Amino acid sequence: MTTLIFVENVLGSGQVVKLTEDFGDYSVTRDLRPGENARLVVSPFKTVTVEEVPVSLAAPPVAANHGPTIRTFPTPRFLERRCG
Repeated sequence: MTTLIFVENVLGSGQVVKLTEDFGDYSVTRDLRPGENARLVVSPFKTVTVEEVPVSLAAPPVAANHGPTIRTFPTPRFLERRCG
C-alpha cells in the first residue's frame, strides 16, 4: 500500500512552505513558493516535515533544471508525520 500526500502553497499566501524528507542518513529539502505544489510518497523509512517560512527568510529561487538539495542536518520538529 502506498500513501501519497499532496501539499499546495496557495497563491497569495505570503509564506514559503519548506518540505523536508528525512531518510535517516540524509535529508532532502525543497521550498514551495506561493502557487506551487508537490506530491510526496510516504513510507515507513522516512519522516516528512512541513514548515511555513516567511518569504523574506526563504532561499532565493533556483533554476528549474536543478534538483532538490541533499543535506545532512537534524530535522526541525515543527509538523511531523511518521509512518509505520
